Amino acid sequence: MMHMRFARVSNLDSTASITKESAKRAWTFIRKYKRVLIVFVLLIGAGNLLALTPPLITKAIVDKAIPRSSISELYLLTGLFFVVNVSSTGIGVATRWISARMGEGLIFDLRVALFRHFLRLPISFYTASQTGSVVSRINNDVLGSQQAITIVSNIFSDVVNLTFVLIVMVNLSPLATLVALAVAPFLIIADRSIGKKIAPLARAQMNANAETSSFSTERLNISGALLVKLFGSLGIESNRYEKKVLTLKDAGVRLAVAGRLYNATISTITGIGTIGVYLVAGRFAVEHTLSIGTLIALAQYSSSLYSPITDLASVRVSLSQSLVSFDRVAEVLELESDIVEAANPKRIESPRGKVTYNGVSFTYKPFVTPFAVGESTHSQPETTLKNVDLTIEAGTMCALVGPSGAGKSTIAALLSRLYDPTEGSISIDGIDIKDLELESLGDLIGVVSQETFLFHDSIASNLRYAKPEATLEELIEATKGAQIYQRIMEMPDGFDTVVGERGYRLSGGERQRLAIARVFLKRPAIVILDEATSHLDTENELAVQMALNNLLQGRTSLVIAHRLSTIVSADQIIVVKAGEIVERGEHRELLSRGGVYRDLFESQILVGDES
Repeated sequence: MMHMRFARVSNLDSTASITKESAKRAWTFIRKYKRVLIVFVLLIGAGNLLALTPPLITKAIVDKAIPRSSISELYLLTGLFFVVNVSSTGIGVATRWISARMGEGLIFDLRVALFRHFLRLPISFYTASQTGSVVSRINNDVLGSQQAITIVSNIFSDVVNLTFVLIVMVNLSPLATLVALAVAPFLIIADRSIGKKIAPLARAQMNANAETSSFSTERLNISGALLVKLFGSLGIESNRYEKKVLTLKDAGVRLAVAGRLYNATISTITGIGTIGVYLVAGRFAVEHTLSIGTLIALAQYSSSLYSPITDLASVRVSLSQSLVSFDRVAEVLELESDIVEAANPKRIESPRGKVTYNGVSFTYKPFVTPFAVGESTHSQPETTLKNVDLTIEAGTMCALVGPSGAGKSTIAALLSRLYDPTEGSISIDGIDIKDLELESLGDLIGVVSQETFLFHDSIASNLRYAKPEATLEELIEATKGAQIYQRIMEMPDGFDTVVGERGYRLSGGERQRLAIARVFLKRPAIVILDEATSHLDTENELAVQMALNNLLQGRTSLVIAHRLSTIVSADQIIVVKAGEIVERGEHRELLSRGGVYRDLFESQILVGDES
């Protein structure tokens, strides 16, 4: 039954009500299918009308063709039966095709809209959200929206079916019709009392399934599996998983029993109604006040009378549950990014790469998201940068140094517009980056971070992420520059080698050099290196540093590093402490001052070099 089918795929709130806002949100997605929906509804109506004819044909065969011994009438009626059967089948196939096209099309529209919007949200959204919940919203929550089309069409189908069945039954026997309808209140009571318990059980099963999936996903990816092995936690994790699966099993059993009880109750009530029809109409047939054919037709019609009654009794709850899907999609689409492109954005066609920070201050503000992992640990927003003034001339290298948490990575993140300054401005070649096209800004800047991410794809595909149209010659040039070409050629599949999830088939140094090669391939005007050589051994670091010096020539670079080898040749070194610039100058100049940089050099940089 419709209620049961829906309960098994929905984990939505059964207490939701149908509101104008929910209906409007649903209509914004459904309206593109309105013409097809009209055809769909009309076909359903035609199919329901055809479904009314077989009992009447049976009645005619029993009451007319057989008593008259008319073979011609029998052939005519059975032929009509065949035509109705074929027509009903054709309409059924057509409605199923249209329903699938609309339903799957609607899911496609919602998933694409969600995916695009998720990608537009700022990085602060992802730092505050749980990845599994975000992915679940795309993969699972949209499924309820498909039911909206089914439910709306079923409403029309049930109304048409119920109306015409009652009309025909009343014409055949008003008393038998009243007897059949006498059990309708009990159907409604059973649906409301037992049926309403199914949705919470279905929700519990879906929640248990989500928790189990989230748990297994975290443990069965390469990072989670490695952590489990390193800490020898196989037994502990197995026991935890067993408990979660046990909860899922129990939820499934409860739902199955409740579903069976629901179906058994409904079947019993409808069976009683059908028995009542047989008793009343059968007595009339025995008394010869009702024909045998009419008795058979009434019995057939009574069996098709109860399903629409049950569906219509629960339609409000089912429809409200389905509309929650659209509300949940709208909940995401209404999340606004604070990284907004200007109304008339600009492009820098021939960038020089001069970067200017003018009075930049930045305060982290928690992003309000329905996918939050937990409450914010800060009751008040945390100020990270304070009145940063910095100019990086085109083609020069600027190194950022300072203790952990000083704000170095935040300075770099602001240049890429992962965040926007709370106060002040940042410009490239004299143009505020807020006035630039976001895509154009992405083209201007290349970033190599400490944590390298590679897709589960070939080396060539990962490199071409920076430049999809790159030729093999360009890949070779970029990888040679990053000192990784020879290693790639030693692999059995060369550039077609699949790197594995997050690149874990490669060593840390290999992943890092591929990330550097990816930026070399992009050839941006500005390069940000955030501990980009941290995973390289001394030999590879020296080779990569030489390549960096060659490839960064004429380009602006912002380098975050502790290693002396990375920053001694910088045109200027910026020392950041507690979100403020406390020193600036060249390496020798800062050493001679005996300030914060000298302390960092002696405690961190020097120790790092000696190690």
